[in-house]
Amino acid sequence: MPGAGVTLRSRAASGADFRTLLLTALAGWRVLAAGALSGILLALAGLWVVPPEHTVVMIVGPTARVGSAAMGARVPVMAGREIALGAAEPGPGDEALSDYARYLELFGTGPVAERLATDASLLRLLFPERWDAAEGRWRSPPGLLPGLKRLLLALAGREDWVEPDAERVARALRDRLVIDMVRSGPMRRIALRHRDRAAGLELLGRVAAATDAHLRAEAARRSAAQIAHVKARLAGVTVTEHRRALSDLLADQERVAMMIEVDLPFAADPVQAPTVPALPDWPNPAAVVPLAGLVGLLAAAFALSVRAAWREAA
Repeated sequence: MPGAGVTLRSRAASGADFRTLLLTALAGWRVLAAGALSGILLALAGLWVVPPEHTVVMIVGPTARVGSAAMGARVPVMAGREIALGAAEPGPGDEALSDYARYLELFGTGPVAERLATDASLLRLLFPERWDAAEGRWRSPPGLLPGLKRLLLALAGREDWVEPDAERVARALRDRLVIDMVRSGPMRRIALRHRDRAAGLELLGRVAAATDAHLRAEAARRSAAQIAHVKARLAGVTVTEHRRALSDLLADQERVAMMIEVDLPFAADPVQAPTVPALPDWPNPAAVVPLAGLVGLLAAAFALSVRAAWREAA
């Protein structure tokens, strides 16, 4: 049948192509071995050049509202009504954003980065290569690559930054931080890489504390503003029913302010405190070296294929 003949010819052509590829590989095994070995050697050289880093990990989840270790309810409900007052928690709706969601969104960025930029000791942990401990001042980092960067900036009429600011803090943390979902629940795994094990532990803990403190301070500011407003309105109201309603509202807001001051995590519970392995785990030689060898092998195979096609064309 014509169709069967086409199928047989296509299979024969495929077999011939495979044999050609196999013969080319056998004939150029030295090139393949050299490519794989070159990839491995380049990976080993890169591992010696790139400073190893530790990965600090912590797991956080939403703060509990009930239980022995709970923060407690911070959303009061007015007596006899179904209206929830969102002083520290948002009301219902598609636009609602919880304190925990704000915590994950602001972790080390925005106003939290501005708070962190005022801490000199934290800046020294985050930018150790730019801090001159002997002279007690900030300086440009030494080395060939930083020097080349400064040269390129100078040619473009610009200068490299010296003393870090909030924008630099946010950018550095964004490059170092990774936030992943734990399974399919609300908990998040926050990882930060740092060359120094102790410094990485302290840095992640302080960023987490600063983020929680910022949200607590913002909630306290809003609650205080609402309390002051209700008190001001209460001083000018003489109708008994209106005064009773404002007094209930004031009592609710004062309960919110009291719960905000509780010395417990405000927006996120540290389910697992920051931990770090004893030895550096990035980059991982067990993954980098075989992958580099495979890349070198594929590059050599591609070079052999191009050479064989060139010879056939000639």
